[in-house]
Amino acid sequence: MALILQDDSGVWYRDGSGLTEEQMAALEWALAQGSTEASRDRLLKEQELLILEALPMMDLYQRNIGTLCALSHTPVVLSDPQKEGLRVAADQIEAFLTTDHHRMETRATPRAPSATSFVPGLVHELGSFIFGISANLDAFEARFADLEDVRKYGANIRRSLDRMNAFNEELRDYGDPGRFSWSVRELGPILREAIDCHKAEAEKARVQLQLKVDGPLPAINMDEHCLQSSFTRLVDLVLHQEEVGGHVVLHVGKGLFGERTVVCGHVDCSSLKFKNVDPARLFEPFYFRTSGLGRLTLPGARRVFESHGGTLTAGPGPQGGTMRISFMLPSAQVPPAQPTAQA
Repeated sequence: MALILQDDSGVWYRDGSGLTEEQMAALEWALAQGSTEASRDRLLKEQELLILEALPMMDLYQRNIGTLCALSHTPVVLSDPQKEGLRVAADQIEAFLTTDHHRMETRATPRAPSATSFVPGLVHELGSFIFGISANLDAFEARFADLEDVRKYGANIRRSLDRMNAFNEELRDYGDPGRFSWSVRELGPILREAIDCHKAEAEKARVQLQLKVDGPLPAINMDEHCLQSSFTRLVDLVLHQEEVGGHVVLHVGKGLFGERTVVCGHVDCSSLKFKNVDPARLFEPFYFRTSGLGRLTLPGARRVFESHGGTLTAGPGPQGGTMRISFMLPSAQVPPAQPTAQA
């Protein structure tokens, strides 16, 4: 048996009877791929582990909070009572964690400002600050447009303002995501848009940018804007780490997570800049100070994926010194067909 849980700060905890840390890490990777046939084969080949059952657990907001797995070194067929027992155990763990998380969210915290009021206020003040400087810079450049030095320094200030404005948007999305607007949509257009909007930049940097989709994908119950933004920023982040001649591949397909069809995929990053990056810390806010991998892009993207009941993880790439960022999104639940009334 293995249990993989996530706390409210985004840290994953693993617990397995008789499993090593390496086996648990390999299991988490396999689950992040959507428990596809390829990931199951890799787990069997490298760790001699078979996934008999994988039961995902969700909180009140349909965010993935963990997975209960039954594993074996040899092929075993679970009986119906055994499967039901696992389901009951998963339901009990899910109920306990959901109740505990709800209590923590509703607990009064008078010693510190609430993030729901502090972050929007901070974003507003930063936005006003950026707007004020930008307006004055416009007037300054118009007044001294004939001076080359003014144009040069003005362009540098403008780039700094653009970076500050981009950070303010990341801060807003990370700390104040707002309410989601749910609808069942196809993921294909979102993936193509994430690639297409970076094609010109990739060509200029002489980096190969590719989208690879294996067959038709199931529809997703999604907030289109948030998911679009997450994929776009994810591709942008990886693209900026690549060197001339490198390649970035967004590879997507479908698989199974327990008994549910999911969309699973990964972004392969060939740049050797990822060689010394710690995957365990990659999703920490402001890890860019030591890795150069952005400020809040990955933590914000992980929050969006988990709000959709999915996962966003990182691990070694297919080649030494490279990295693979993997994701999983559950398909939309199709309601059972209603019987047609007979005349």
